[in-house]
Amino acid sequence: MTMAEARTLIQTAHLPSAQAFAADAPESGGGLPSFDAARDQALVVGSDVVSFTTGVEAEFRQAITDSSLFSQLVAIHKVGDDADPMAFFNAYFETLLGLGWIEQQRETAAISLDSGGFDVHQAVIGVISTFLAPVAGPAALVAVVAVLNGLHQINADQPFITLFDKRTRHGRIGRFQITSVRHDPAQGLMAEVMAFALVADEVITQVLFFKLHKGSTELRRSFGSLSVDAQALAGIRPNLAAKVGAFRTAFIAEADLGSVPGGK
Repeated sequence: MTMAEARTLIQTAHLPSAQAFAADAPESGGGLPSFDAARDQALVVGSDVVSFTTGVEAEFRQAITDSSLFSQLVAIHKVGDDADPMAFFNAYFETLLGLGWIEQQRETAAISLDSGGFDVHQAVIGVISTFLAPVAGPAALVAVVAVLNGLHQINADQPFITLFDKRTRHGRIGRFQITSVRHDPAQGLMAEVMAFALVADEVITQVLFFKLHKGSTELRRSFGSLSVDAQALAGIRPNLAAKVGAFRTAFIAEADLGSVPGGK
């Protein structure tokens, strides 16, 4: 995928109307934060939790955030908000690749529900720990788990929690992604993308609190490791910003863990 092809994709992509999501924007706290390469930082971007470890430069944090938003909007337009979650994730991954992200590996599987009574939050943390720690290291895992624990405080009146809640549940379907971005000394920018799909026999109210029961719920996951061409990403950053700028307030909020009970 060349930079010219990525720019053409951005220019010609059909997105939903920004006005359709205007009511989702929080009264305050929505939109791009100030990015800081000197610290770990996490955002909710629609149904994606994007976590950056120290060392990822601010301009790349913005471009990766906009890449996630753009890819979600393309997927919403292609398959709809209420479509099979895996069809949504496939469209999402396909768009990331169209922007020049390079797939290193990807695999999809059902998560075994041997017994009932535990919730999605518990199941996801266990699965993420197994996948993320060996490839990204303990620092990346700690950062992701901290955000998930913050999101589990669903009663907290914080923009990133309310935005995540709105974008991750659609009737009897729940879906969300977790993207962990780091700078690898040998490979450059790397991203681990973890997508989770929940299908239930009843309406899902709060996805991370939802109780899993064998036979009446299905939880699937799709994991991918991607490398990001920093030069190409820098080249399409203005194009992405222009394309998704009108959507940022309704889709993006920094995960302010210090204001959440139990946060760091």
